[in-house]
Amino acid sequence: MKWEINKWFGNPIFITKLENHEELNKEVLQLISKDVKPTHSSFARTTDIESSSQGITDNLHRNPQFQNLFDAIQKQIKTFLDANQYRMDVFDSYITKAWATFSVKGQHIASHKHTASHFSLVYYVKAEDQGNVVFQPEEASRGGLYIPARDDYYKGWSDINFASVTYPSETGGLIIFPSHLLHHTQENTKDTPRISISADILLTMKEGIKSEHCLPSPDTWKKI
Repeated sequence: MKWEINKWFGNPIFITKLENHEELNKEVLQLISKDVKPTHSSFARTTDIESSSQGITDNLHRNPQFQNLFDAIQKQIKTFLDANQYRMDVFDSYITKAWATFSVKGQHIASHKHTASHFSLVYYVKAEDQGNVVFQPEEASRGGLYIPARDDYYKGWSDINFASVTYPSETGGLIIFPSHLLHHTQENTKDTPRISISADILLTMKEGIKSEHCLPSPDTWKKI
């Protein structure tokens, strides 16, 4: 399977397309379309905020009906971590939650970041130019003097000063990115809905391995 890692704003971005996505999508597309109803607003329906009445929640990675899809996604997560040279002899990796997003015509997802994970991903179950995902750095968090990336201050954009990156929505496409990276989706202008699945990824130390800087193994945690 072909994949690539790009550097956007100094961050590693993993891009691939699942080879057997047609078969995988048949298993989940009807389920999502039947169970997740669109909102009556400009914002897309996302099941990590409000679960559907039929039971689709933010735990799709633990749902047996989505197992084949997540088996394929997990292989790509492992490829991404290996390509980034993480020592998986000391780390365990987890999908902490996974949810569906259903965007009909006129809807979008506002700019946000994920604050409870190291990496996040989006997989497109059904999407063909129905609102691409846009990534951009968070200027408000910068320290010291800097010149904002705006047309008022730059005469042109290039690989050394770009202000945002747009990734095309494509059925079967998968992208993995650092969770702290701001992102949003463009408005869906088509009559058919855009359907995607997102997930958050967390790395912890393996049981028995101590670290001053990283999360300890959940085996050492105690609920209060």
